Amino acid sequence: MASTASSTVPTQQAGTTEPEPFVARLEKYRKPISYGLGALALVAVGLWLYAETGRRKAAAGADALDGARGAFEAGNLPGAATAFQQIIQAYRGSDAAYQAELGLNTVRLASGQTQLAVDELRKFADAHPPALYESGARLLMGGALENLSKYPEAADAYLKAADIAPEDYRKVEALVGAARAYQLAGKQPEAIEALRRVVTKFPEETAGVAEAKVRLAELTRGAM
Repeated sequence: MASTASSTVPTQQAGTTEPEPFVARLEKYRKPISYGLGALALVAVGLWLYAETGRRKAAAGADALDGARGAFEAGNLPGAATAFQQIIQAYRGSDAAYQAELGLNTVRLASGQTQLAVDELRKFADAHPPALYESGARLLMGGALENLSKYPEAADAYLKAADIAPEDYRKVEALVGAARAYQLAGKQPEAIEALRRVVTKFPEETAGVAEAKVRLAELTRGAM
């Protein structure tokens, strides 16, 4: 009896699945993908808006500072004080506000409100704003304390400014101020030490170093 050849059709084995076509997978996850892309777009827009808002706020703060400084330079001290106070309130925590703090206390010094300026500068500096502004505040405080004949306190303010200042020229300015205050207080060894820090630690071309050398030579009678 002749055997009949039967054709076999491959059948899927139990427990196995055919790979899901790419188009089918894409359609299956279309909604999650669209949600994810939408979220990324929102984040990108949010970051752009944040950066743009910050840029516009910085520009507005800079314009307001120009106006306040213009009032100060024109001799309109009340107007300058009001403008600086408005900047501090409107742009709190920004570079413009930090600069306005220094500007406002410069107005107070120019108006003869020296003790008030010292108190407010100390409060501002003790809150530890960025180093540039803290060192500037302590420099201003040193000058104000000198005007009040509080020379040891002035020297201390200058030394703190020198330690904090990010720029060499400002460090030198503060150390020269400390030496002057010490000398006025009758503390010549401390004055000499402050000037020696200048001439030994900073390049000769740094602003203020040449002056420090002259003063040091005068105090030490050329011994340096």
